[in-house]
Amino acid sequence: MILLVDAGNSRIKWRLLARARSQAQGTLPTSACDTLARHWAGLRADAAVVCSVAGESVDTALRQALWVPLQRTGVEHWLVSPAQGHGLRSHYQPSGTLGPDRFASLVAAHRLRAVDWLVVTVGTALTADMLTAAGEFLGGAIAPGPHLLRASLAGGTAGIQVAETLAPWEAMAPGSAPETWPRDTPSAVAQGMALALRGVVEGMSRRMALAQGQPPAVLLSGGARGVLRPWLDPEITEVDQLVLEGLACIARDLGYAA
Repeated sequence: MILLVDAGNSRIKWRLLARARSQAQGTLPTSACDTLARHWAGLRADAAVVCSVAGESVDTALRQALWVPLQRTGVEHWLVSPAQGHGLRSHYQPSGTLGPDRFASLVAAHRLRAVDWLVVTVGTALTADMLTAAGEFLGGAIAPGPHLLRASLAGGTAGIQVAETLAPWEAMAPGSAPETWPRDTPSAVAQGMALALRGVVEGMSRRMALAQGQPPAVLLSGGARGVLRPWLDPEITEVDQLVLEGLACIARDLGYAA
């Protein structure tokens, strides 16, 4: 049994695997990381592969909670992005400063299909990373995700009304009827945020097309991807929990029957 853990800024996700079959999985807010031991009480694993970008205090809670499924005798592998490994070559400088979640996502994308990818993840932040069919990671862009954008407008302006939900996004996507166009402040805010995020994806796609001679395929993932999906080309590929998929690939590379 191998336990895969993806600790992000907003949520912690996990999956228990045995020979490519999921035995258990779950998620909880990162702010509740001190309850992980209770959630993992019934799990038993021989090893854990962990990807964390949530900070030292969360990492400490993770290590303590891992004693339960690993019974203090299992092996922990904490992912640090290498310059080369798992079929990829990274041009990030220094290589170890690339978020391990981004690296795991790139591994998953490359194993899914060896094509030129723009790997887009929408969560607390939006990342758009350029990966060639040969496994060369050329670099990427990071922008605030939809909830951070909304919070920045709500906190930094006095007269702009920001909607409590992101519901207007899909209704105002390209091709929508004129009566759904933004004619009030909350809708205008939603439209502006959607266009800003789509602009990151389109800008990085153009940059990669210039470098590679053709536009990349777009791979979309992340818990907040639904608000951006209607604004992108319908031919994109969506994968849920891309980081965990990448961690499963990495675990198999390490010799585990994940």
